[in-house]
Amino acid sequence: MATSIISIAIAVAILWVAYRVLFINSNRLVFNRVFLITALGFSLILPAAGLMIGGSSPQIVSYRQSLFSGIMLDEVVITADGVVISTPNNMANEDTTAASIAAPARSFNIWHYIWIVYVTGVGVMALLFLIKIARIAIVIISSPKKKMSGYTAVFTGKEHGSYSFFNYAFFPNENVNSDIVRHEMSHIAHHHSADILFVELMMIIQWFNPFIYLYKRELQSIHEYMADRDVVATGVDKQNYMMLILQQCTAVDFSNMSNNFSFLLTKKRIKMITQSKKAKGVVIKALLTLPLFALLLFANCKSNGQNKVSAEKAEIAETTTDNEKLTTIKIGEESYVSFADPMEISLDGKDYTLDINSVKNEKTFKLGDHKVVAKNNHDDHHSYTVTVDGKPFDLNYITRMLFDDSNEATDDDSEVYTGAVEVQPKYPGGINAMYEFIQKNLKYPESAKKKGIEGRVFVQFVVEKDGSLSSFQVLRGVSDDIDAEAVRVLKMMPKWKPGMMDGKPVRVQFTMPFKFQLTGNENNMTALSGTKWEGRGEGIGNDTAEGMKFVMDMTMDFYNNNDGLFVMKLMAQDQDGKTTPQTVFENVGLDFTYSFDGKSAGSIQPKNTDGSTLGGEEQQPYSFVMQDGKIIVNFYDFKDDCGIEKITFKKK
Repeated sequence: MATSIISIAIAVAILWVAYRVLFINSNRLVFNRVFLITALGFSLILPAAGLMIGGSSPQIVSYRQSLFSGIMLDEVVITADGVVISTPNNMANEDTTAASIAAPARSFNIWHYIWIVYVTGVGVMALLFLIKIARIAIVIISSPKKKMSGYTAVFTGKEHGSYSFFNYAFFPNENVNSDIVRHEMSHIAHHHSADILFVELMMIIQWFNPFIYLYKRELQSIHEYMADRDVVATGVDKQNYMMLILQQCTAVDFSNMSNNFSFLLTKKRIKMITQSKKAKGVVIKALLTLPLFALLLFANCKSNGQNKVSAEKAEIAETTTDNEKLTTIKIGEESYVSFADPMEISLDGKDYTLDINSVKNEKTFKLGDHKVVAKNNHDDHHSYTVTVDGKPFDLNYITRMLFDDSNEATDDDSEVYTGAVEVQPKYPGGINAMYEFIQKNLKYPESAKKKGIEGRVFVQFVVEKDGSLSSFQVLRGVSDDIDAEAVRVLKMMPKWKPGMMDGKPVRVQFTMPFKFQLTGNENNMTALSGTKWEGRGEGIGNDTAEGMKFVMDMTMDFYNNNDGLFVMKLMAQDQDGKTTPQTVFENVGLDFTYSFDGKSAGSIQPKNTDGSTLGGEEQQPYSFVMQDGKIIVNFYDFKDDCGIEKITFKKK
């Protein structure tokens, strides 16, 4: 967004300079007007045009250097009870992107302040624009009007100059000079107000750009020259008309948006009236501007391409300070991984900071119970070789990284896309079906629960051209058993619908984050204590009220870990909905006790006022389940009485 605003500002400035050099003194008024409007319109659409033209290169689409290589999927959170409590529909507070998961929080820097100032300026200019429009509208509404041929005359009764706005011409009274009327009719005929309106809108988004105000003033000048020329062309005496201009030159522009007869350009207006010969060479000069337009478009295409290519890399750049570096770790003979400095690795689910740049030759670090040795290779890559407990560095230890793909294969068959493709791979049944599959099959390893191990796992995989999943790799792990469980579930998945580029299937890389947590399970009695829920159920009566339509509104308060209260309101009307709903009962309270199995289900036992169990001989409790942050209660007796079998409650 900021880049687009700056691109517009630069184009506006450059094209104004071109106009100033080539056309400012030209009396080719129509051309000058068209050039200025074209320059503003071109500047406005330049970022979008550059994005469309420069955004489809394969280098951009398949750019690989990202924080966690591959398209980042939504995070799945699994509790110790094996219940997935976070999916795309209810994880608003979860980190779902590579940048936000792996990188530290960004500080509030100067660019945030600049953005706030810009947005404030846009707001102020937009308000001023609305005020100008409102002032004109008020004058139109409150003043006498007269329908004329081609326009509406508005008689303001005030001693300011005449002006026009679209099809309205404003005069102090009906006794106005005919030449002034012709002047304002010229503005209306040429639709000059549309130019001013467009510039005003440009001024809102470019309020900080001094050139935009020059555009407005120049357009207003051209409008006056054109109107003067039209009046003189009717055969009026030039000397008398120039005297009329001089007489009106002290008038004040009412709204700063209208075309004012006495716009203060008196000297140049008179000069333009007396200048009869048209400027030569305007066509050649216009052709000279074409390379400038092309150059601006090319530069913007290149800028958009670079911005898009480096978009993911920029996420890392924004999280590091100017004095931070990139550290390269050697993995194998020709494979390298670059880390943001200071290097961060994870061991046994704990994150450590490793000051690897302090290693001149070789250095040993003690990280928890682990011995980490870093050796400076002193090679062209400025790389280090790292071992953990005598074993080669494992990608499972990665927390922040950039893949160095300089030696990557260029064979199309082996190319893996790590960003957006024309048609994204799709799990059969859609994204929700995929998370349902994960919820059904993912388990919290018992060995990890016993050891109290929890944390995030990032698993990378590739959707192949035939839709199968391959190349599973744990980018950041927690423990062997947890990592293996995350990979196991992904390997169980059925074939996806493959991604497509140019009508052909391609390989696309994804990263799936899993969060295993032993605490924070919201599905327990302690979490329900002190909460209030509300729901509504509708049904058609079966036995006692056959043919009646019922609506039940209910709140459910959980007082503590055992007791609660229903408050109910029941409305009824005929099934066709033609009669007015009648209240059957309202604000009826019903105490209950409840129990919970610790996972997702439980039972609620209503009580009579004397404390006895509510219900018939079976004394059947209501069952409930917790699902996606909601509680679904099954009411066996409501089903018989009014056809309401279950009510879904949402937390208030």
